Amino acid sequence: MILPRQRYLVAAFGLILMSFPLLANVLLPGDTNVSPDVFADPGNPPLLGDITGTFNLGNGVLIGHWEEVVLVDPFSSPTVCGGCLDFAFQITVDSSAAGAGIFSANFARFFGYTTDVGYVTNSGDVAPNSVSRGPFGGGVTFLFNTADSAIGLGRVSDFVVVSTNATTYDRSGSLGIAGGNSQNPNLSGQINELFEPTFVAPEPASWTLMLAGAAALGLMRRRR
Repeated sequence: MILPRQRYLVAAFGLILMSFPLLANVLLPGDTNVSPDVFADPGNPPLLGDITGTFNLGNGVLIGHWEEVVLVDPFSSPTVCGGCLDFAFQITVDSSAAGAGIFSANFARFFGYTTDVGYVTNSGDVAPNSVSRGPFGGGVTFLFNTADSAIGLGRVSDFVVVSTNATTYDRSGSLGIAGGNSQNPNLSGQINELFEPTFVAPEPASWTLMLAGAAALGLMRRRR
């Protein structure tokens, strides 16, 4: 028989357990070298937006094209916000590039939003080996910096995904890409006017709360 106080404790414990998947999967501000989540192929969900473009770094040393889509979260067990917005990006390095590859891709900006970060398995032929998020939560960086994960000649990245709790978006985002080869080791460039969550400037008093919250969540994760 469960007494009233026990029922209260069971309910409270249940709520805590429900919150743990969020703490386990959400990429927090300041997190570095985290293994990205692996998302199953969602099929063909309706897209809210789909844009494409090209890049050319080092006068033909590193050339290719990219695609970004924004969609309502299609995954059956969302860790951030069911029905909120996901931002997915794919990078292709052309086979005509002069032997260079891409090692990192930094998406800005996601400040003030919760993010679960990963990639859609088997949507390309290169998966990121780790992800990081800036100390204030603005940029999300996918690293392809191992021999097996570099996006090299003729290779296509898996769709990398930033799943958020955003409900609106605009075209003020950007993507910084970096790569190179032994002769040109420090090639970089920026792609602008990408989809991103609508930026909402926090109230001054919110800064302290957000920083304290991020520190507390980080402490909880380390203790686990």
